[in-house]
Amino acid sequence: MIEFRQKTFSEYDAMRSLYVELLKRGDRNKWRVIDQSQLLPILKGNNIVIERFVISKSFLQHKDKYRLYLKIGAKAKLPDEVRLPEKVYDKKLGNANLNINVGSFAPGSKNNNNNNGGQQRNFSEVIFKQKEFKGKGGGQPPTIGANLSPSINFTYTVRELSGKTLKYDKKERSLVLEFDSIHDAINALNILPFGINYNIYLLS
Repeated sequence: MIEFRQKTFSEYDAMRSLYVELLKRGDRNKWRVIDQSQLLPILKGNNIVIERFVISKSFLQHKDKYRLYLKIGAKAKLPDEVRLPEKVYDKKLGNANLNINVGSFAPGSKNNNNNNGGQQRNFSEVIFKQKEFKGKGGGQPPTIGANLSPSINFTYTVRELSGKTLKYDKKERSLVLEFDSIHDAINALNILPFGINYNIYLLS
């Protein structure tokens, strides 16, 4: 379920945020703003018009979603379906340190346990330090302590669509896309499957 943030974040504010981000990436003349009176003439050419840009919030995921509502010009090529390409990246879960203390016991100790010297391999760091003990009874304590601290890096590969197609009407020449970020939405404007050299306009 999607909750539209009309009261706290209007479509005007959302469109302005999109326009500001677009200007950071290129020439002002590349991203032209038109009004309703210019819409029909623009849609007669090889053009794409951003009719609406909406920021919504998902109840299930508790994060913002970004929707582009597009109109496709008469001279732009229409595919049978619209599916944006995948993006592949590595996601890092963080580092984990595993601390293991190993003791080497002197001959005759009651705590030897036949561990063959406590040999450990494939650890990134081994620090040996001499210890002195003063105690009474209970067997001889370990004479050498080993602190082993390997560092483990957890990463995995993520494959996901750069955007989701919510609605594509070939007859009406309209398209609704949804994204996880405003930057994904902007990146998609350059890889829309409507041929080459199409122009993009924002409807004021």
